[in-house]
Parts: sequence; structure tokens; C-alpha cells
Amino acid sequence: LYGQEHKSAYPVHCKKDDGLQAILGLPNMPALLAVNFLVMLGFSFFYVAFPVHAIQGLGWSVTRLGVFFAALSLAMIVVQGPVLSKASDQYADRTLMGVGGFALDAGFTALFIDATAFVYLSAALIALGNGLMWPTFMSVLSKAAGAHLQGAVQGFAQSAGAVASIVGLILGGAFFVSLGAALFPIAGLVILLSSFLAATYRQKNALPEN
Repeated sequence: LYGQEHKSAYPVHCKKDDGLQAILGLPNMPALLAVNFLVMLGFSFFYVAFPVHAIQGLGWSVTRLGVFFAALSLAMIVVQGPVLSKASDQYADRTLMGVGGFALDAGFTALFIDATAFVYLSAALIALGNGLMWPTFMSVLSKAAGAHLQGAVQGFAQSAGAVASIVGLILGGAFFVSLGAALFPIAGLVILLSSFLAATYRQKNALPEN
């Protein structure tokens, strides 16, 4: 009626037991899903608290805040492009996730210091950490899922990340009211915990650790 072209459908083979239990039974998967949840939680603390902290605590204008996020985004593009491309050829996935997690921890913790230099140092560390850790993590998650459960794992991970974002935005806002800038080191500790979990990742035929 609307001009669609009808083609033959492809058979889809599913098993009734391909649910959460099958996903959690995959090697490394519980730790990887915990990493996914914690990273999204830590970043939610940052996203909800930093704009308020920058305007009220640092006295920034909205324009200056926009410049900061633009610089942060540009730095992330650089790290996820040429930097990650070279690093992934020389270092194992576990190393990249670990180093990225430690850089994120240091970046969030640096926000506790009310000085412009430390704020932009934080931006550089966050860009480095996120650029190394997150794309590597998504690649690792895809490898760990395998061909059969890849879609289910990606869907569950996105749902868990959405829950972490909701919880993080609500708790982050509540905690910032009482803790102020002390929330940023807490976000760093959450990310640090995720990097320790990422360090448990084992992959067959992985690159030697450097």
C-alpha cells in the first residue's frame, strides 16, 4: 500500500534459556557489566554536579562553562582517534582499561581543588581516561559476548547503564547539596573501583601486558 518492497525474512534461532543467566555465565561478564554500571554512575555524579559547582563555586559564567565542555569534547576526540589507535597496537585491552580508569580517578579528584589550572588538568585527565577506557571496554564487552549473545549483552549493558545514569543523577544531586566538591573524589573512587574490576579481565591470545 505504501510502496514497501517485500523480501524474504531470515530465520532467527533463539533459545528460551538465552536470558540473564546465560549472559552472566559468560567468562568475565559479571565483572564487565559491573564496570559498565560503575563508570556510568561515576560520570553521572560529574555531569550533574560540575555545572552547579562551576557557576556557584568557581564563579564561572555559562559561556565559560560551555568553553570547558567544548575543550573536554575536543580532547576526547583527539584521544579516541590517533592516541587510542596507536596505544591499542602496543598495549593489551586490560592495560588500556586500567590506565584509563586511573586517569579518570585522578581527573575527578582534581576537581576538588578550586583552581582554574586544576580544573583544566582535570579535563585533560578525564579526556585521556575516557578515551582510553570506554572504547576499549565496549570492544572487550563485544568480544566477551560472542556472536550468539552479542545483541543480548549489548542490550542488557545499555539498560544497566541507563539505570546507573538515573541513580547517579539523583544521588549525585542529593550528595552535592550536602558534600559540595567532595562529591568529585567520590566519583573518582567509583571509577577506581571499576578499573580494579577491569583488571580482572582475561582474554585468550591477548597481547602481552606492558
